[in-house]
Amino acid sequence: MSAYVRLLSDRLDFLEFKQNILLLKQPQHKASVFHELKLEDFLKIRDFSAEIEEKILSGSRITISDYEKELFIIWPPIKMYPSASTLVAKALMSEDNFSTLFKYFN
Repeated sequence: MSAYVRLLSDRLDFLEFKQNILLLKQPQHKASVFHELKLEDFLKIRDFSAEIEEKILSGSRITISDYEKELFIIWPPIKMYPSASTLVAKALMSEDNFSTLFKYFN
Protein backbone atom coordinates (compact mmCIF):
# COMPACT_ATOMS: atom_id res chain seq x y z
CA MET A 1 0.00 0.00 0.00
CA SER A 2 1.39 3.40 -0.91
CA ALA A 3 2.17 5.96 1.79
CA TYR A 4 -0.58 8.25 0.54
CA VAL A 5 -3.23 5.52 0.60
CA ARG A 6 -2.02 4.45 4.06
CA LEU A 7 -2.33 8.03 5.32
CA LEU A 8 -5.87 8.30 3.96
CA SER A 9 -6.82 4.98 5.49
CA ASP A 10 -5.38 6.02 8.87
CA ARG A 11 -7.24 9.33 8.77
CA LEU A 12 -10.52 7.61 7.91
CA ASP A 13 -10.01 5.19 10.81
CA PHE A 14 -9.29 8.17 13.06
CA LEU A 15 -12.49 9.96 12.03
CA GLU A 16 -14.52 6.78 12.42
CA PHE A 17 -13.05 6.27 15.90
CA LYS A 18 -14.00 9.78 16.99
CA GLN A 19 -17.50 9.30 15.58
CA ASN A 20 -17.87 6.00 17.45
CA ILE A 21 -16.73 7.64 20.68
CA LEU A 22 -19.46 10.25 20.34
CA LEU A 23 -22.09 7.60 19.61
CA LEU A 24 -21.02 5.16 22.33
CA LYS A 25 -20.35 7.54 25.22
CA GLN A 26 -22.78 7.95 28.08
CA PRO A 27 -25.20 10.84 27.41
CA GLN A 28 -24.22 12.68 30.60
CA HIS A 29 -20.48 12.56 29.82
CA LYS A 30 -18.63 15.06 27.70
CA ALA A 31 -16.04 13.55 25.38
CA SER A 32 -14.02 16.72 24.98
CA VAL A 33 -10.81 14.96 26.02
CA PHE A 34 -10.95 13.10 22.71
CA HIS A 35 -10.84 16.42 20.88
CA GLU A 36 -7.19 16.67 21.98
CA LEU A 37 -6.35 13.24 20.55
CA LYS A 38 -3.89 13.48 17.67
CA LEU A 39 -3.59 11.05 14.77
CA GLU A 40 -0.25 9.75 16.02
CA ASP A 41 -1.71 8.95 19.45
CA PHE A 42 -4.73 7.30 17.86
CA LEU A 43 -2.48 5.09 15.74
CA LYS A 44 -0.62 3.93 18.85
CA ILE A 45 -3.93 3.19 20.59
CA ARG A 46 -5.28 1.36 17.52
CA ASP A 47 -2.13 -0.74 17.18
CA PHE A 48 -2.14 -1.55 20.88
CA SER A 49 -5.80 -2.58 20.70
CA ALA A 50 -5.03 -4.82 17.73
CA GLU A 51 -2.21 -6.46 19.72
CA ILE A 52 -4.60 -7.07 22.61
CA GLU A 53 -7.12 -8.64 20.24
CA GLU A 54 -4.40 -10.96 18.90
CA LYS A 55 -3.48 -11.98 22.45
CA ILE A 56 -7.14 -12.64 23.27
CA LEU A 57 -7.53 -14.76 20.16
CA SER A 58 -4.42 -16.75 21.06
CA GLY A 59 -5.96 -17.58 24.44
CA SER A 60 -4.08 -15.18 26.70
CA ARG A 61 -5.87 -14.00 29.81
CA ILE A 62 -6.25 -10.24 29.34
CA THR A 63 -8.53 -8.07 31.48
CA ILE A 64 -9.90 -4.58 31.08
CA SER A 65 -7.53 -3.53 33.88
CA ASP A 66 -4.53 -4.76 31.88
CA TYR A 67 -5.81 -2.90 28.85
CA GLU A 68 -6.47 0.26 30.85
CA LYS A 69 -3.01 0.42 32.44
CA GLU A 70 -1.25 0.35 29.09
CA LEU A 71 -3.78 2.72 27.50
CA PHE A 72 -3.05 5.32 30.19
CA ILE A 73 0.66 5.02 29.43
CA ILE A 74 0.12 5.46 25.70
CA TRP A 75 -2.07 8.55 26.08
CA PRO A 76 -2.24 9.93 29.66
CA PRO A 77 -5.02 12.56 29.08
CA ILE A 78 -7.51 9.72 28.69
CA LYS A 79 -7.40 9.22 32.48
CA MET A 80 -9.67 12.27 32.78
CA TYR A 81 -12.57 10.56 31.04
CA PRO A 82 -14.76 8.19 33.10
CA SER A 83 -14.66 4.62 31.75
CA ALA A 84 -12.31 5.68 28.96
CA SER A 85 -10.71 2.28 28.51
CA THR A 86 -14.09 0.60 28.13
CA LEU A 87 -15.21 3.17 25.59
CA VAL A 88 -12.01 2.93 23.55
CA ALA A 89 -12.10 -0.88 23.59
CA LYS A 90 -15.72 -0.90 22.47
CA ALA A 91 -14.93 1.51 19.61
CA LEU A 92 -11.90 -0.42 18.36
CA MET A 93 -12.47 -4.11 19.10
CA SER A 94 -14.83 -6.76 17.86
CA GLU A 95 -17.76 -7.51 20.15
CA ASP A 96 -16.40 -10.96 21.08
CA ASN A 97 -12.97 -9.65 22.04
CA PHE A 98 -14.52 -6.74 23.92
CA SER A 99 -16.63 -9.20 25.94
CA THR A 100 -13.58 -11.35 26.64
CA LEU A 101 -11.85 -8.37 28.28
CA PHE A 102 -14.53 -8.49 31.00
CA LYS A 103 -14.50 -12.27 31.36
CA TYR A 104 -11.93 -12.18 34.17
CA PHE A 105 -13.02 -8.84 35.64
CA ASN A 106 -14.41 -10.27 38.88
